[in-house]
Amino acid sequence: MRGAAAALAALILSGGTIADAAPASCFRHAEAVADQAIRYTTEVMVMSDTCRNPTYERFAQRQRVELVHFQELMKQHFKRQGGNAQSKLDTFLTHLANESALRTGIKDIGQVCSVAVQFLATADAMSNEAFRKYAESQAKEHGREYKFCKE
Repeated sequence: MRGAAAALAALILSGGTIADAAPASCFRHAEAVADQAIRYTTEVMVMSDTCRNPTYERFAQRQRVELVHFQELMKQHFKRQGGNAQSKLDTFLTHLANESALRTGIKDIGQVCSVAVQFLATADAMSNEAFRKYAESQAKEHGREYKFCKE
């Protein structure tokens, strides 16, 4: 898991796109926000684990209600694809963490953690409202990478 957090950060920092880990079906706006929130949370998890930093546990506890909501939105997204939405969500989460871990694994841990210090401090201080606003801003910034549903 140590490498998973760093790998997600690497995807974000390396300019990886939503299409790199996103499912094929269209997204509703709220689902794109949820996707970004989950990607950010995965990054916090992988960086915390990689750098042996307790930020993720505090972040996940503080953001618990929002994280459950975002996961439910993603399950709705996967449900439209057919099949078991929970299984697809689990696979998606695992895929994100694994990609992050792989990217991080090829880098010097000391260097990764020195870069992660500010990132983790920001996550550690992030309020629920700030987390939602951040996910919203990321969905807007990466909007062209999503295939949005015509509603």
